Amino acid sequence: MTNFHPDRIAALRDVTDEFATPIADEATTLVDGGLAVETWLRDQTDKAVSKTALLRRATRRLIDGDEVWTDCYPDIERISLVGVSSIPAPEVDFLYGLCTATTADIELHLRPGTSEYLTMRLPDLLSIDYPGREVNL
Repeated sequence: MTNFHPDRIAALRDVTDEFATPIADEATTLVDGGLAVETWLRDQTDKAVSKTALLRRATRRLIDGDEVWTDCYPDIERISLVGVSSIPAPEVDFLYGLCTATTADIELHLRPGTSEYLTMRLPDLLSIDYPGREVNL
């Protein structure tokens, strides 16, 4: 949901702070617990601890100008994401990274039931400052 990004975590905290007690306390505990688990796992190894962590690393490499994508896929003209009903933050950030790293067309083929909502939300999702950045706890 946040892709461990500091701006998204702050936005999530803003929302959970508005809940009534004790729901706000429980929501804060869940957010803090999730962050603590991710932080603990990251402290155990230099390897990516999840698919999400791997996508964050890939996103940072793309945004920072690493040419691994164009080196591996020099002739790709189109990238398609097909049949999605939601786009998790790690995938949105990776798509942003692809937009910066390639001139290939990027197509999203959304499901009818959620396409209107996702189309409306996509600009906000893509407007995050430096996708792939991780919160430091």
